[in-house]
This record gives sequence, C-alpha cells and structure tokens, in this order.
Amino acid sequence: MKNVFKIAFVFFSSGIFSQLIAQEQLNSFVTKEFKMVYPSPWKTDTTRLMGTEVFVFAPRENEDDQFSENVNVLIQNLEGQSIDLEKYKQITEKQIAEVATDGKIFESSILKNIHGDYYKIIYSMTQGKFNLKITSYCFIKNDNAYLATFTTEVANYEKYKAIGGLILDSFVVLK
Repeated sequence: MKNVFKIAFVFFSSGIFSQLIAQEQLNSFVTKEFKMVYPSPWKTDTTRLMGTEVFVFAPRENEDDQFSENVNVLIQNLEGQSIDLEKYKQITEKQIAEVATDGKIFESSILKNIHGDYYKIIYSMTQGKFNLKITSYCFIKNDNAYLATFTTEVANYEKYKAIGGLILDSFVVLK
C-alpha cells in the first residue's frame, strides 16, 4: 500500500513539475563559480546588493504587493576556519535561535543530491513588517560556503514553494 502512495506521489509531482516548466520559460544564470535556472518573468540583480552575487526577484503580483519573493546567492569565504557542513549547520541553528526575531526552524539537515552533499534549512522569522519563510541550500567547496536562499512571505509560501524549490534544486557549484 505504501508503494501505491509513493507511485501516485511521483506521478502527481511530475505532473505539477511538467506544468510548471510548460507554463514558465526558464533562463540560466551562470558564473564561473555556480549556475542555476529561474523563470523568465523573474528579474536578476547583480549589483551585489547586501553582498550577494545575485538576487532573482519574482514579479510583483499587483500594486499593493510590497514584498518580492526571491532567490539569492551568497558566497562566504571560510578559509582557515575548518568549517564543514555539520559545523555550518550548528552555527546557522544557533544564529537563528539567538538573532532571528520570532525564528522557528522547520527542517535542518545535511543531504545529498547529484551535485554533492549540502546543508538544507527551512525556517521562518520576522523582518521588519514581513513574516518570512526561508529555504537555504549550502554547499561547501574549496574553503567557500555557497549559499542559495529562497525567501517568501509566510502567507505566500505554498504558492511559490514549487518554483523556489526548482530554482534551489538547479543550483550547482562549478568550482
């Protein structure tokens, strides 16, 4: 019976994924250090806002929409700090507990995909007037932490979860 549910889930999920791809033309963002794909209506910002390599912003839903869902990539130099994924996980969990306003962790785990081992965290927090839900993937390679982060308002998380996941799952460190 469990296998029936698993098979149904796979078919259902791939149907949603196919519809998502069919509805959205994907663009690639490639640097010498990483690459990812994102929907063509989303806009990139490479001005290094807040120290990021890139922000990819969703279009605003209407004139009243004050928060633009986004994915950003940050590269942190870890040289000489002996930080692996487990240590990075511990540091991140501690920072959310101590610094994030109304911080709540939903998932925090070290996983593996076709691109290697990575740290995944899903959490919520309040930032100014916004209640945010955040999913981050962190790969550590060559003394650098490559952090891809999807951020949305809590109220819009389910609406953007599939496309945010698609972008994060496409993130590949090239170095």
